Amino acid sequence: MEEQSVPKKRTARTRSGNERFREKLPLLALCGIALLSFCLNFYGIGRLGYGNAYYAAAIRSMTQSWHNFFYISFDPAGLVSVDKPPVGLWVQALFVMVFGYHGWAMLLPQALAGAASSVMMYVLTAKRFGRPAGLTASLVFALTPAVVVSSRNNTMDMQLILVLLVAAWFLFRAVDTGRLRDLFFCAAMIGLGFNIKMLQAYMILPSVGVFYLLCSKQKMSKRLLACLASLAILGGVSFAWTAAVDLTPASGRPYVGSSTNNTEWQLIFGHNGMERVSGGMGGMARGGGRGFSFGNRNGTDGSRNRGGQNGRNNNMPGAGGQGNLNGTPPADGNNGSPFGGQTPGNGGDGFGGGRGTAVGNDIGTAGPFRLWQQSMYGQASWLLIPALFCILACLHRPKGKKLTPKQGVLLFWIVWLAAVGGFFSFAAFYHRYYLCMLAPGIAGVAGIGFPEMLREFRERRGWRQWLMPLCTLFGAGFSAWYVWTYYEALRATLFPVIAVAGAAALALMAAHLLRPKRALAFAAAGLMGVSLLAGSFYWSLTATLYVCENVTMPYAGPELAETAKTPGMTANQGAFTGNDSATQKLEDYLVKHYKTGSYLVVGQRANDVAQFIVDTGLPAVASGGFLGTDNALTLARFKQLVQEGKITYVMVSSGGGMGGSSELVSYVEENAVKVDASEYGGGTNGQTSMTLYRFGADSAG
Repeated sequence: MEEQSVPKKRTARTRSGNERFREKLPLLALCGIALLSFCLNFYGIGRLGYGNAYYAAAIRSMTQSWHNFFYISFDPAGLVSVDKPPVGLWVQALFVMVFGYHGWAMLLPQALAGAASSVMMYVLTAKRFGRPAGLTASLVFALTPAVVVSSRNNTMDMQLILVLLVAAWFLFRAVDTGRLRDLFFCAAMIGLGFNIKMLQAYMILPSVGVFYLLCSKQKMSKRLLACLASLAILGGVSFAWTAAVDLTPASGRPYVGSSTNNTEWQLIFGHNGMERVSGGMGGMARGGGRGFSFGNRNGTDGSRNRGGQNGRNNNMPGAGGQGNLNGTPPADGNNGSPFGGQTPGNGGDGFGGGRGTAVGNDIGTAGPFRLWQQSMYGQASWLLIPALFCILACLHRPKGKKLTPKQGVLLFWIVWLAAVGGFFSFAAFYHRYYLCMLAPGIAGVAGIGFPEMLREFRERRGWRQWLMPLCTLFGAGFSAWYVWTYYEALRATLFPVIAVAGAAALALMAAHLLRPKRALAFAAAGLMGVSLLAGSFYWSLTATLYVCENVTMPYAGPELAETAKTPGMTANQGAFTGNDSATQKLEDYLVKHYKTGSYLVVGQRANDVAQFIVDTGLPAVASGGFLGTDNALTLARFKQLVQEGKITYVMVSSGGGMGGSSELVSYVEENAVKVDASEYGGGTNGQTSMTLYRFGADSAG
């Protein structure tokens, strides 16, 4: 035994450095991808300021009291809550409690979640399909532009995706081990995801159900019972916080923002549910009436921040908005573009992409080819065509009656891609950065399919050997055409990279078919990858290097490099891009006259007062919530607050309804004193006029 042990030790000791390096190479490559992902997600994050001012204001309010924290109050006074569930905002608030109230502290959780999700794609793929498949899936995910956009914003989509990928890990373990607890953990994680972005988390339920029912080793009766138990756990975790809020008396919590009856239940299935599918968005496109409005100072382009006024608030972000509020119908974006969407720079009010687009958002025309339209393709669709070829490469007739777990994992990603892609193809309303939900499905299919496609090409497996050349031809060809027609400046830069790399890959494939050589096949595969990923990488870089003026509806694209306003700007943002000083003077005036225990000011929409909360932390409130249509303040309650001295200053505009009640406006105009605009250095808000009123000793009421 001693004689046998010596050679083994010597063999281990005498292994060359190259061998050890090759063993560690996949891990090093994964670390490199994760680092690349984090750099894309976090580099230059300070230029984004505080991101979406709506959420930034909520985070500041939430850190002022545990009551505001639990109920995710938008304002420090606890009047109206944010129109999202709590977990993602809780995470951001906890980061702020640790690192201080900084924009980067709120954006850091999303950047970390994006990088961690790229690692999870490797973990979920490499175990069954090998390290090359895992690395491919990880890289494809990290370079998806919508992933980078969402990772650089204080919306919570990347936190959701990370939680859903962890749920998938538990799901795969449930089939491998046969333990029900792993399935229950999967259900709990999806329920946690529900408390990050509500029904968006349920988009993966079809893939979860299909995978478990077809691949589990349990008898069908036990599978069905396990699924029923999992649904119970899913519902319990999903609606625990909802029940806690709705069971709390309305007087003891904020009004549920963007709901019609002050319940989380209605918010889930109304504003954040059916209205996303059918349109409407709770009055987003409605207009008329009179109301409060002023807008916020942070409408400036985040890429041109030159420091805050009076030494405060450096790197303020672009203002969030809720689209066109004056009832103007969407413009017809079918202006001759080969993709049916609006050509960059023809933005108008930010509409486009065909008839019936959601207001202020260029999401193209609903239909089966929506994801290939001009405004959409660059966000997440670069590998949609290659993904279809990858599916063809992996489809083999099962040898037995049951799917193997390996085949089930492929089916899981296919169903994920089909379900999410189907929703985004036909839904009436969403923002383009939501397309990050496509990334796991595309990355999973691509990670599994690309190595298999290369293997079939190298081994000359019948008709399947032609999938790799055809994938290059159609995938790279469409990407090159898109770049050529989308943006003229790219014809001399990005287009040649895609076209030349694709042509060289095809040439090497032809050479390999004539005289098979391993090096030729792998070189062709490398050039193919460069050609297919070049556009996606470039679009991702634009999200990192440049700042979209509209941080409420961010997207990636080369036009972000221009100084001109980008499509999607709201009226308030456009007005305050060049009108920062007037808003600052109003804020200074309100702070100077603020009385402890009162509201700093009352406005209509969250967009009107969010910047004041971000800057000062004082209780500026929005009587109508995010959209300006909430009935958070009744006339009786408003009068009571005036009498108690809590309401002193009110902003009234000529457009929009004040929390859905013109009675409030009439009461203000009849009983408060109009403040001369010269006192606060303003009086206009873009297309609408704003008047500041004051209640007090010299007022009528």
